[in-house]
Amino acid sequence: MMKKVIFAFAAAVLGGLLSAQVSVNPNDVFYKEAQGWELKGYTSDLPMLRPYPANKIEEILSDVIENGGERDSELARQEYERIFSKKYTVRAQADFTAKRSEKRMKDEDDKTVKKTSTSKNVTGEFAIGGDISFHPLVSFGYDFGWYAEKNDFDEYAPYATNKMADSIFDPSELGPLDLYLDWNTNVSVGTTSLYGTAGVNRVGFGPFIGDGLALNDTCFHSANLAFNVQKGKWAFASVYEIIGSTHNIKDIDSDWLSGNKFLAFHALKYNFSKHFALTYYENIVWGPHANIAYLFPAPYMTIQNIGGANDNLQMGVLFEVKPFSNFNWATDLFIDDMEVNEVFKGNFDTKLRFAAQTGFIFTPPESACREVSLNYTVVMPYTYAHWEYDDSRSASISGTSWNYQNYTNGGINIGSALEPNSDKVSLNVSFRPVHSLQIGFNSSFIRHANSAEAFDDTDAARYMLAKAGTYVTDGSLYMHQMLSKPDSSHGEKVNAAWKKLGFMTSDHKMYVCQLGLSGEYALPKTKVGQLSLKAGYTFEYIHNYGVNTSIYKGGTNLVAPTMNADGTWNSGNSADTNVYRTVDECYSTPYYKDAVEAAKKAWVDALYDRVNHYFTVGVKYTY
Repeated sequence: MMKKVIFAFAAAVLGGLLSAQVSVNPNDVFYKEAQGWELKGYTSDLPMLRPYPANKIEEILSDVIENGGERDSELARQEYERIFSKKYTVRAQADFTAKRSEKRMKDEDDKTVKKTSTSKNVTGEFAIGGDISFHPLVSFGYDFGWYAEKNDFDEYAPYATNKMADSIFDPSELGPLDLYLDWNTNVSVGTTSLYGTAGVNRVGFGPFIGDGLALNDTCFHSANLAFNVQKGKWAFASVYEIIGSTHNIKDIDSDWLSGNKFLAFHALKYNFSKHFALTYYENIVWGPHANIAYLFPAPYMTIQNIGGANDNLQMGVLFEVKPFSNFNWATDLFIDDMEVNEVFKGNFDTKLRFAAQTGFIFTPPESACREVSLNYTVVMPYTYAHWEYDDSRSASISGTSWNYQNYTNGGINIGSALEPNSDKVSLNVSFRPVHSLQIGFNSSFIRHANSAEAFDDTDAARYMLAKAGTYVTDGSLYMHQMLSKPDSSHGEKVNAAWKKLGFMTSDHKMYVCQLGLSGEYALPKTKVGQLSLKAGYTFEYIHNYGVNTSIYKGGTNLVAPTMNADGTWNSGNSADTNVYRTVDECYSTPYYKDAVEAAKKAWVDALYDRVNHYFTVGVKYTY
């Protein structure tokens, strides 16, 4: 009853995608501005993990007010007032979104047929947030929100975009709306150069805010313990997170989200000079049992070996080159898995599971243009993906087994929002012609290939012979490198995944072009609060829409080959009386090849081009 009363109250003052309190939200506009202020030399090096505690935010703003140019100093004063003028802030926002889609397919005469559709959505949120300082060394940040939406976010979001509200589970119904809790809190203890935080919030790492490879600011929130220390040229940061697990395949209709999954991350940075810095980091994902050893400042590679090296370990290196003020050229290499012996032999067409990102961030001095960011990101096939055996006694894999090791939190990518076997070029430019007006331009060109299309007949047939609901072949991070083998302690390797790099080798690729423009204007503040108006438009063209759907599905009528006593094989085709030396020879027979080709042809025939137009208008009230 109480839950319904709270939600009804929230709905009465409905508000959409609101910025949470700064100390619990790494996506607040403050963090972009702080990055620019650091590059301009107005403040010292920023902590590696976002968000920052209240005393660090206050220090950054004070530095800019004292050291910044006229435009930046005034902006810092306004940000200081926004964040610290009250112990609490009440916010409400309502957004209206319209999506117009055009489906372009070929008819029997190879002519393009266009089918258009228009849909609408309403979102809103009411929230109360603030920062409370109990002591110069102790603060509490909170943001208590109630988020509502009429339709699912995924239906109204451009490709590879994460939801900005932490609300994906257990909604209450209020008429046509789904209503969710959207709460984040943390407690910070320490100085501005040595502190720890504990709470529930999103965590970000890396110079490209909202687009990181290891910890993406836009990933779902976690319960976490974070630590940061900066001393001279050295800096160290770590975070220990409790996150959400899903099944080995995500498309299970019910009960798909659970817990008992953990992530740990730490990074060590050294500034060789004001022009060059190097950061080494490790992160590890595991479950279902907690391991406090990952809280220790020791190499995760060593710690995981104590327990048998069964956890999912990644490591990375971040290079930052700042040849002059206002400019940062950053390169991030995130290594998931690789065949080291083959690489040392000079063979790079092998298992190389990594993501990489390189680009620059430029913040013009004393300009209406706040930031220009251009970067290239690549995610190799099967990066972020990992399978989970049903138990430790066999290599059996079921679609409904909980996956504690893939790189997701509640089914959302922890790192890049791109799927494996993708790359992207992004350009983002932000403007503030006046302090009350924010304008953003963004553009992306994305390629994505489904690695399953490049399967040989053997791999493809093995997926089709599986039970329905065991595997997916959609090219996502839920597509595994191993197949179930209940009578063994190790799964059966997928040849294309284990022996080949396989980057962009599929015939049909999905190409995505996105162009977006957004703006927000804050009306003059009055005694009763402040209103802000926002609007946005995104154009999206997708060639070969549907590449990211499954090609080979289990549960078919195919019959598996059988092995004879002498090691030879018989095809599952009862009409085939031949005996084959290897199982691969069986899979090369027309019985299997024809089934594989038919499945692939059906998948190719279902591909089409799509044009999407997203229109958003909204109003926000802040008190």
